[in-house]
Amino acid sequence: MAQSIFRRIRSLDLEEQILNGGALIALVGVFLPWTGGYMLGSDVISHSGFGFYTSLIGIAIFIINLFVLLITLSPLSGGPSIIRKNIKEQVRLFCGIQSTVLVLAALSVLMKVTLQFSRMEIRFGVIVTLVGCAAVMLESLLRMQEQRKSDVHDFFHHKEEAPIQTIERPGPPPPPPPSPEEHRIHP
Repeated sequence: MAQSIFRRIRSLDLEEQILNGGALIALVGVFLPWTGGYMLGSDVISHSGFGFYTSLIGIAIFIINLFVLLITLSPLSGGPSIIRKNIKEQVRLFCGIQSTVLVLAALSVLMKVTLQFSRMEIRFGVIVTLVGCAAVMLESLLRMQEQRKSDVHDFFHHKEEAPIQTIERPGPPPPPPPSPEEHRIHP
């Protein structure tokens, strides 16, 4: 069963794979260290997205990107579709924007903390999460624009049915040309 799911994932188009890969990268990035160093004379500490001052933001980012991933994985694994197909790209774009803004908010909190404590530093996990969320946002924006383009194309370009054949009936013959005018010449 797992092989059939992986085969279905590989059969998705490239944009869909990038979008879901970005969501997966963001999920993994939440588990990686976001900050670390020495705080007020303590031993070396390291906090992921689920710890420190940004734990609530990390949990929200995790849930949002898990939802984006489940939008695709649920139908592929034979489960129900979570949202309607016509609003799928809009929901993904909203979730991508929201998670990117949350990562930037967490980054600003971490920057403030690292400025207050000189021996604290921002680690690579928050950057990995930011890259994953940005990939989700940009790919969902591109997919939404593509969907709009195809909707407009479908609206204005209907399938042509068999052309209507008209029978041309000969009309009345054209009138004969007028006779040339005679001009008198005066001597």
